[in-house]
Amino acid sequence: FVGGLFGIYRVTAAQVELSQKKSDFVSSVSHELKSPLTSIRMYGEILMEGWATDEKKKRYYRYIHDESERLSRLIQNVLTLSRLERKEWQTNLEELDPVELVKELIERLSPQVRRAGFELSAATEGNPLPAKIDRDALTQILINLIDNAIKFSKTAETQKIVLTVSQINSECCVRVRDFGPGIQRQQMKKIFEKFYRVESELTRTTSGTGIGLSLVKMLADSMGAEVDVRNCQPGTEFTVRLKGVSG
Repeated sequence: FVGGLFGIYRVTAAQVELSQKKSDFVSSVSHELKSPLTSIRMYGEILMEGWATDEKKKRYYRYIHDESERLSRLIQNVLTLSRLERKEWQTNLEELDPVELVKELIERLSPQVRRAGFELSAATEGNPLPAKIDRDALTQILINLIDNAIKFSKTAETQKIVLTVSQINSECCVRVRDFGPGIQRQQMKKIFEKFYRVESELTRTTSGTGIGLSLVKMLADSMGAEVDVRNCQPGTEFTVRLKGVSG
């Protein structure tokens, strides 16, 4: 009888916790949508009214572009999460060169990353081979990991993010490292949980919805890859282990 009551308590507590996480998620998404929309509207109105000098116009156009990109990434994350949960995500594995994919991504993201105050660079170790990759999935994984690195290492002495591609036996590994404060050991197993946030909603100082890293895990699973994390000295490094073509 006591065991049954304890089981009911655990299930109820888990449901209450999940409900709270979902409530926090809705609150976070509302805030994350409102913030870029407010900025886009404000700078758009300034430009429409002709209140900006030519020099400021260029800066305001960049603000609008970066905020719209941020908004697009948020919407893409929410839509992808919904498709994954409903089993509607279509995995399209191809034989791709991860070095070229990372190079293309860095060329695309470097301007925005620089405007955030960070340097984004790539490195290659050994002789990485083609791997089984879903281009959209890996791209979204790396964008989320880069966003996460920027978010949690803003106060780091070294504001740098390094993407490294290496070959380990039959696996091709793509690593994303920052030089921030790292992750507390007790949080390591929780960060890939859906809606989990390192900070509470009342005290948090960083933006985000709590779905970025859970999406990383779910997208990696969808293409038969693995993802793990470790602390460096300094910083945090996430590793995506991709299956080789012969794997």
